[in-house]
Amino acid sequence: MATYTTRILSAAAAVVLSLSISAQSTVDIGLFQNSEGMLEVKVRPQSDFNGIFSSLVFALRYDKNSDVQLGVATQPAATASYMSVTRSGALRENGDFAYQVYAGFGFQNMQEVGAHWEAGKEYTVLTVPVSGKAAVELVNDTWTNEVMNNADFYVSLGGQDRTGNIYRSLANAEGLENTVTIQPNPNQGEFQFSFISLEPADIRIEMLNTLGQSVYNEQLRNFEGMFRKEMDLKAQSNGIYYLKLTRGSEVSVHKVVYR
Repeated sequence: MATYTTRILSAAAAVVLSLSISAQSTVDIGLFQNSEGMLEVKVRPQSDFNGIFSSLVFALRYDKNSDVQLGVATQPAATASYMSVTRSGALRENGDFAYQVYAGFGFQNMQEVGAHWEAGKEYTVLTVPVSGKAAVELVNDTWTNEVMNNADFYVSLGGQDRTGNIYRSLANAEGLENTVTIQPNPNQGEFQFSFISLEPADIRIEMLNTLGQSVYNEQLRNFEGMFRKEMDLKAQSNGIYYLKLTRGSEVSVHKVVYR
């Protein structure tokens, strides 16, 4: 009789655990830059949770021709007590981008270490020192989606897939000035420039010669995200040019050297 009762209680507990896991909502992820200029990866659960944060995968991407360097990542002690996140493999390159994949695994019940997630709150899982002047993104793209790379954003809670959305993929400050890259510079008349606008805005792009004459212009309406453009000035005389970006009252000017 005792054995039968024990089996019934065990089965009931298993059902409760299963229902609890099934009821758990998804977890989103975002990339931020803190006051010290370091990158912070944060997760945002859609419901309360204090079970086992089983696994986490995400990838950071940046222009491989830039001077960006990612340092040794660290974790808040509270997070590390139930989820250990580290680099997964070496830096990899594909097309114009360099990728660093990070993965984490957890076996400790959060409740047992006094941790608890509240719905809608953000929790830092990793801090990454960064140097260089270029955009760093947390992305899902064609490369991360390839089976051999297996680097798309992924979250597992209690062994169940609870992957949500990437709600903030760009970490840079809001000003255009700090997001502009021009590669190569100096150049032979062909180069690429890029910049980031974190908020929707009208942006005017101009390429000016030393006389202030426009040799290229473009107007972006309500633009948000990363803009990338291949430029060819070989029809113009070599010399100094200026890339001018205007967003509302903000003006950003950058020298381009065409040898």
